[in-house]
Amino acid sequence: MRAPALSLFMGPVVRDRGREPLYGLFMTELPMFDARGGSLVSFVRLDSASLEVLGESSPVACSLVVVEWNQQVLLGFNVSRQQWELPGGSLEPGESAHDAALRELAEETGIRADRVSLVARAEFMFGDESNRFLAAVFGVALRSAPELVENEELSRFIWWDPTGELWDGMSSLDAEVTRRCFPHE
Repeated sequence: MRAPALSLFMGPVVRDRGREPLYGLFMTELPMFDARGGSLVSFVRLDSASLEVLGESSPVACSLVVVEWNQQVLLGFNVSRQQWELPGGSLEPGESAHDAALRELAEETGIRADRVSLVARAEFMFGDESNRFLAAVFGVALRSAPELVENEELSRFIWWDPTGELWDGMSSLDAEVTRRCFPHE
């Protein structure tokens, strides 16, 4: 099912400088670590013109999608990781980061968008340096509530206010990525 009326969002380019205000929020200094041993190493806001350069500078391993509706962001409960996180996943061989974002969004949530906008590049590390990878972060703003489809990967969904608190079972790394992307004024 096609998502009704989509619009794209893009905020100002902001680079990490410790705790800095962004859309009225204060960002955590990077790198930041989660309870599972993962870390968000770097985050750089980009624009759509950066999409081609993104893959050329370093290979992107996955795409994440920040889905915004009514000033809230969609999180799905990942069955295998047992945590709430953003929709997204690995690129398939020969697939662009943009196409992977569209595919993962449809597979994991049932939302079929024609387009998503590149918002940022995030670098994650899980364990040691050999488990370091880049993610392309895309955003899409919905004008009406979508019909979400639960599946074997994401079993439940919730809309989260990025200005709100985190809770147990929520990916703190995805929350930080979201807060850095969300166009909150």
